[in-house]
Amino acid sequence: MKLLQCVLLTCLLCVAPLSWAKADFSVLLVNPSVSGEPFWQKVESIAKAASKQLNVKLDVIYGDGSRYIQLAELQKYLEYRATPDYVVLMLYPGNAEQHLDLLEKYGIQYLTLEQTISGPEQSEIGRPAQRYKNWLGEIYFDNFRAGADLAQALTESLRANNSGAKAQAIAINGHYGSESDARNQGAQSYFGSQGVALQQSIYASWSKTQAMEKTQRLLKRYPATNIIWSASDLMAMGALSAAKQRAEKDQTFVAIGGFDWLSDTLRLIEQGELQASVGGHFIMGGLAILSLYDRFHGHSYWQAHQSITYPLEVISQQNVHRYIWLADKTDWTGVDFSQFSLLKNKQTQYLVSPAFLAKDNP
Repeated sequence: MKLLQCVLLTCLLCVAPLSWAKADFSVLLVNPSVSGEPFWQKVESIAKAASKQLNVKLDVIYGDGSRYIQLAELQKYLEYRATPDYVVLMLYPGNAEQHLDLLEKYGIQYLTLEQTISGPEQSEIGRPAQRYKNWLGEIYFDNFRAGADLAQALTESLRANNSGAKAQAIAINGHYGSESDARNQGAQSYFGSQGVALQQSIYASWSKTQAMEKTQRLLKRYPATNIIWSASDLMAMGALSAAKQRAEKDQTFVAIGGFDWLSDTLRLIEQGELQASVGGHFIMGGLAILSLYDRFHGHSYWQAHQSITYPLEVISQQNVHRYIWLADKTDWTGVDFSQFSLLKNKQTQYLVSPAFLAKDNP
């Protein structure tokens, strides 16, 4: 009888689902925002899907939108939980050094998302693998180019809808930091090259409410405004609310757009209320997991490189039909991230772009 039980147990183990298998390695993802925030929830969801596909154990903690809370939560996790093999995080301007010192103290290798640190602080921390030896690299995108791309899409939309109007723009930035500023500099460059008057740039702290209130004041100050460039979709939607209030008295067409490919934004573009959104950067969480998978299995990319960069894509009324399926997407397990593996494709560079999410038949 005991022999039969042993045989049955052995058979069950042999046919056990892959989910029972021990993960190859572990990663801690530090979500810098709050749980459920639209953009970072996508980053997190895609990282989880990639981890499941690639047999990676993923834990997530939250920074609650605060550099101080993020550092405290990271310290608490490392002090009281099992040390992960890798950490993936975004650095907040103002205390990047403290984050990196903490990770070095625990001897953990890590990747950073986005290039958020600039100026003297960037000079202080240096580049990956210089001062901080466990800093493998950065995953980021060209915010300057993306800002210019959005400015171009809005300018072209204005000319298509009101070809005789002189283009006059306002710009809404997130906060004083390298990400938002690089986007705005790209916009300024494009507007300047096209003779578009950029009347004023303001900051709205990535807030929809602030963007609406400040846009209301700007539209009174600059009543001929017909382009509103925004560093995020949430702020673009705030600006749209302000423009709609003005439209009750003034029917001037205003081209409005932002960043992030939020679900509501895609629907508003489809309906013609917003004109463009630049995005696809939410794949960075999955790309981080994929690159660590390649590293764990022997690829030397992070020994030879300090970064992975990729272009963002513009969604407008011309191509929104190819991306509208993303508006209802919450389960990313069907998206194959392994197709970009350097080990699988025997490549030396990550040839990835969010354009791979486009569908001809959504």
